Amino acid sequence: MQEVISHLSYYNLRARREELAKYTAKELLLMREEDKDSIIVAHCGGLLAGFCISRYDDGIIWLSWFGVSKEWRGKGVGSALIAGLESTVLQRMCHKIWCDTRTSNKASVNALKNSGFERICKLEQHWYGQDFYLWQKYIR
Repeated sequence: MQEVISHLSYYNLRARREELAKYTAKELLLMREEDKDSIIVAHCGGLLAGFCISRYDDGIIWLSWFGVSKEWRGKGVGSALIAGLESTVLQRMCHKIWCDTRTSNKASVNALKNSGFERICKLEQHWYGQDFYLWQKYIR
């Protein structure tokens, strides 16, 4: 996760630093203890290829982060992570996933669209003074 987030050019330095500070090994372990489905990892050939972090948010699931290691991008890992997350929603007693993405993050925008997410709105000058889209997907 650190490798992916620290190199994201569409997040400003403050955003990268603060997001990485939220997701320390200790915090990730606590999240996992609280909700076993909150962290999904993808392995390819024994190597860590990607991650998906979510949390229960008042009856829905907030997709906090998903990312794919550089060498595994474009190979369906991101879509597999989103599908894996979707498979946990009903057992977590929820009915939809929602998330945000930077407006300039074309890879995430495409992955969310291709996974059936609907763009809700655009937030200008929002988190960390940057522009974001909000997304949602109902799970039935």
